[in-house]
Amino acid sequence: MKGSIPAKIGRLVANLALNPHYVPRTLRHNLINGATPLDLELPWFSYAAIDFLSKQLRADMEVCEYGSGGSTIFFAKRTRKVFSIEDNEKWFGLVSERVKQLGLQNVELKLFPFDFKNPTGFEKSDYLHAIPNRKFDVIVIDGSEEWNQVRPICFEHAEKFINPGGLIAVDDSWRYPALRAKNRAKRHQVFESVGPCRPGVTSTDIFFY
Repeated sequence: MKGSIPAKIGRLVANLALNPHYVPRTLRHNLINGATPLDLELPWFSYAAIDFLSKQLRADMEVCEYGSGGSTIFFAKRTRKVFSIEDNEKWFGLVSERVKQLGLQNVELKLFPFDFKNPTGFEKSDYLHAIPNRKFDVIVIDGSEEWNQVRPICFEHAEKFINPGGLIAVDDSWRYPALRAKNRAKRHQVFESVGPCRPGVTSTDIFFY
């Protein structure tokens, strides 16, 4: 999150003081083993959001995500179907290999490269429009951030495909405050805390439809 280094450290210390149950995970996931979220089979979200989702997910749910990784494995082990959209070819290969190693049969991982450093035409890109024409119970807005309008545009598009009673999760939501004011959700909740493989505090917003 934004701020000077002392401010970030202060925020980290304060969050751990208020949530001491995060301390063992923070040490294990950030300082000890050097693992990635893919290694940990966890979304690169705040722990607060991960813990909330762990209780909300059901075996009959279908998930779509912009951006693959540990989240792909996390959702695949808890829901019926995961459709994952990835733009990075190397990362696509790593996630695909992990899915294969784990024998997960309920993951459909698709590669749609896009140059986010030159985002002209993103609104018409295959990446943005890769969501299948059906409704999902959970949609995740994550993935590349080289252009700061990627996630807001993906969010607006994803709202067309969310089931009544479903939810959309937006990672690093502190970067996109406008989404909290302009959306179709019945309500939204901010989950701010430390998280896996992160040096500080982040926020993941969940929008309820």
